[in-house]
Amino acid sequence: MQPKPIRALSRGLDVLAALNRLGPASVLMLARETGLSRATVYRVMQTLLEDGYVARGASEDRFLLRLRVRELSEGFEDEQWISTVAKPALTALTARILWPSDVATLEGTRMIIRDTTHRIAPLSIDHGMVGRRLPPLASTVGLAYLAHAPAAEREGILRLLAGSDDPADAPARDPARVSRLLAATRRRGYAVRQGGAPWPHTGSIGVPIRHGGRVLGCINVIWMARVIGREEGIRQCLEPLLETARLIEHRLARGEG
Repeated sequence: MQPKPIRALSRGLDVLAALNRLGPASVLMLARETGLSRATVYRVMQTLLEDGYVARGASEDRFLLRLRVRELSEGFEDEQWISTVAKPALTALTARILWPSDVATLEGTRMIIRDTTHRIAPLSIDHGMVGRRLPPLASTVGLAYLAHAPAAEREGILRLLAGSDDPADAPARDPARVSRLLAATRRRGYAVRQGGAPWPHTGSIGVPIRHGGRVLGCINVIWMARVIGREEGIRQCLEPLLETARLIEHRLARGEG
């Protein structure tokens, strides 16, 4: 005898998925999106609020996702899509342009390098990069992630960074400056860095990997700053990097991850 489905759980997942699609949303908006009654959605939101998966927005009648929702997908995405889809794509990218490339995902308030081609790139000068924790506002993978993440997630991360005592997170305490930086990154479609702390010897460019309405992670290309400048780095690396990102997203859309 098959066990009966838990309808309350199904309704809760429907509401979470709708909030992910809509961004900050009211109970009425979520009810319309899911087809559930307002009373049901309100009970679901109260439960998610108490369990730490959502928070109230600046407008009290709206809810937004909290970072804890990432726990629901960490096990699959940080392992399978990186090893089966991203890694071979980055290997091909490095064979093409010779500079190294990383794939990174968000963990808490840091971008974590999950895989890299530094060890096989002819022009790499850095090694042992897997597992490195990068500050979002000082790295191109972090800037690309924040610029393209849903507004609610971005705002939550920036609030946490603003409360950090790490000097690398200090820019988050200037919201206007950060907003301009991320808006410019979003308009370009990529983040770029030439020198600067904490990697004065390199430049890099980073783009997001998107799937299912969210940013899974980001990929980059790194070059030696004393060898090529910012504009030359963009000229050499941007189009191959964008092509690689599109390839990864296409393979994920086909279910290859």
